[in-house]
Amino acid sequence: MKKKFINIFLIVIFTLIVLYFALKDNYKEIIELLLNADIRWLFIGYLFVLSYTFLKSVITNNIINQFKSYSIKKTLNLQMMTFFFNAITPFATGGQPFQIYILKRNKLSLSDSTNIIVQESIIHQIAIIIVCFIAFIVNYIFDFYHFEGIILIFLILGFSVNVFILLLLFILSRSNKIDKLLTKYIVKLLTFLRIIKNKEYIKKIHKTIDDFNYNSKILLKNKKRFIKLILINCLAFLCLYVVPLTILFSFGNYSSFDGIIAITLVSFISIISSYIPLPGGMGGQEYLFILLFGIYVNQPLLSSLMIMWRFITYYLPMIVGAIIFNIKNKEI
Repeated sequence: MKKKFINIFLIVIFTLIVLYFALKDNYKEIIELLLNADIRWLFIGYLFVLSYTFLKSVITNNIINQFKSYSIKKTLNLQMMTFFFNAITPFATGGQPFQIYILKRNKLSLSDSTNIIVQESIIHQIAIIIVCFIAFIVNYIFDFYHFEGIILIFLILGFSVNVFILLLLFILSRSNKIDKLLTKYIVKLLTFLRIIKNKEYIKKIHKTIDDFNYNSKILLKNKKRFIKLILINCLAFLCLYVVPLTILFSFGNYSSFDGIIAITLVSFISIISSYIPLPGGMGGQEYLFILLFGIYVNQPLLSSLMIMWRFITYYLPMIVGAIIFNIKNKEI
């Protein structure tokens, strides 16, 4: 609980810092633009965010129902609450343990709950790599942004990190021997540190690993279903990445960039900021947005666009997730 409040405190501090640098030169013009934005286009932008959340819920629900009947409504609430926990933790690491906790509370075993989250993560990683790879090709053809120097290094590093995570997830879900070998040394370390007192506990872990690997093979056996879920996740990313265009329209600008440019540039922002060790990629996402979209939009519109983009895609879903967590937590 204490760590959660520390993370929220960090979010508030970094938000204030970002707002200071965004507003310090043209604060009157930026505030005027924000206050006069067309609420209809902003609402459409948020509908795209909700569409992303719904499509992610469809994927999670499809996987959960391989083990236990679970309503799409409960999965949607779970997905929104997961966004809250991802938003307040570095590298978005808080959502998955929360999902496992909720699934265990719904009479699913630890191995099944973990399996569901790993399969969902594999689908997520494959989709983000596919979308980013297509963005690479599109950017190469149309040259929306010319990457060079440190930004190019960060882009390659971000892509490589996501590929590595995908490979690691595949290994963990498919290799019984590697899982047990890793468990053996982790348990030895925890025993040495006196975190675990009984080495026999490893037998229970190995039983969980056996169940986990068995279920992984069953889930991945249906290739058509697996590909369908990946395509749904790609569509979810497209919904999320097109949001800057709706915000641009809300400011009465219909020509600075189009949907393809928005999707391409936001996919690069997403892949680069995925390893920024701050909740929600704070600071990094804002900087990258200003840098990449700065070619197409000038100040003060650029800062207004960035502020509203972060509010609709990050702060608003985090707030909604927190509200649902406090209202629906005991019902799912």
